[in-house]
Amino acid sequence: MIPLVIINEVTKHGFFPPLSSINLIKTTGIGESEIGKYRASKEYADLEKKYQQLQRQNGSLQSQVQEKEQKLQKLRTVSEAVCKEYEQLKHQYDVETGAMHKAMQQASQWYRQNRELKRRSQIITQKFLQTNPEDSLDLELSDEVDSNFEDFDQLRETVKELSKEIARLQTELHSARLQEFEAQEQVTHLTTQLDEERTLRQKCEEKVNEMKVQKDNMERVTKMVAEEVQALKAQCDRERENAKIMKIEAERVQKERNVLAHQSALLMAEVGDDPNGRLLTVLQEVESLKRLLEEEQQNHASQIQMLEEKLEEKESNVEFEIVEEKLKLAESELEVVTQRAERAEKSVETLEGVVQTLKAKISELEEKLSRPPPPPLPPPPPPPMFNNSGQSSIKLLTKEKMNSERNAVTDMENMLGITKKTPTVAQQPAIDDIINQIKGGRFTLKQTDKQREEERRRRQEAESAPPAVSEMLNILGTMRRRAKPIKQLLKDSPT
Repeated sequence: MIPLVIINEVTKHGFFPPLSSINLIKTTGIGESEIGKYRASKEYADLEKKYQQLQRQNGSLQSQVQEKEQKLQKLRTVSEAVCKEYEQLKHQYDVETGAMHKAMQQASQWYRQNRELKRRSQIITQKFLQTNPEDSLDLELSDEVDSNFEDFDQLRETVKELSKEIARLQTELHSARLQEFEAQEQVTHLTTQLDEERTLRQKCEEKVNEMKVQKDNMERVTKMVAEEVQALKAQCDRERENAKIMKIEAERVQKERNVLAHQSALLMAEVGDDPNGRLLTVLQEVESLKRLLEEEQQNHASQIQMLEEKLEEKESNVEFEIVEEKLKLAESELEVVTQRAERAEKSVETLEGVVQTLKAKISELEEKLSRPPPPPLPPPPPPPMFNNSGQSSIKLLTKEKMNSERNAVTDMENMLGITKKTPTVAQQPAIDDIINQIKGGRFTLKQTDKQREEERRRRQEAESAPPAVSEMLNILGTMRRRAKPIKQLLKDSPT
């Protein structure tokens, strides 16, 4: 419990003064932790009060905002109705003022006509009295207006109704025009959005196609890696089996060695009893021959193991598979380039059609402008000029296609690190055949004409092919030629 002295100090000053707190701590023996807890609790209570006060203020402000929004909505609806009514009254006022001006003009015209008619009638009566003074003309011309205004009031009411109807229809027409304008703006906005979505869709389709190609490539690579892992697992299993077999064989050989050592000890004891020493010499010769035989067997086994390791390295060599994958990638890139070229050809064809239509329209306009006032005979139509442009565009597209194919082959050569060979001068066929046979490791003294023709045909195909393809074919041939004798040697070694 906190003493009343500290509470009085806190309520008096609002905080803990340093001197008083020190004195209180000294006098009362209260720890600093209790004072800190009290301060924290007081700050927490103050913050909670402020938070509640801010919550109340927030609630009142939100209610005020809602009321203001409701008032704003009401004012908006009232202002819209007032605007519509104002437009309707304005149109009605315009119609009524126009009708009033027309009526005033008509009334003034009738008034002038009436005065003219009165003047003429007076002149006619004077002439008639002068000619016939004896006869009396009973004519009473009154300046009064007819008091029957029923038809006039009815017409005025109909005019008012029609003016109101016209004003209402004009307001509706104005609102309909506004709606039409907004609809047109919305249509233009939607058309632009549609074009943007179409372009985005085309880009997404292209990206999807590229991702599909990459996915196929990755699937091929993962399949190859899985096959290689399976092959390595099988090789590891074979090595384990061979190790087990070798261990069993070593144990058997150890047993035989122990038996032979025992037998040799017995024989040496018997040899010691032989006076001539012939048996000792025979045993020494047998031992030397056995050592030579063991050395030869070990040499042959080491050579066989070396050849097996080389064969496994050649078989498990991934470079050939990597080169094949690079070739497949180059082919896929070539397909993508051809697809782009086809799309470009289609776009060029459409543009050519547009140019042709524009040329036809321009020629028609020129013919209309160049016609003299008397219509002459129509001139012959000009020869079409778009064939050359179409042929030139097709030639350009084919050149671009060939260049793209060459670029793909050159990219593959650069990736493999193959330099482009210059075309060699044709040598004599016999010398070429001998050189090719020496390089291939299958030199023979005699060769048939059929083999020479096949070798010449292969050489011509290799020279005509790109350097990358020829290099790949040479690598395949050497790998196959090296693999055959090693396999044959492995087959013959157990026997």
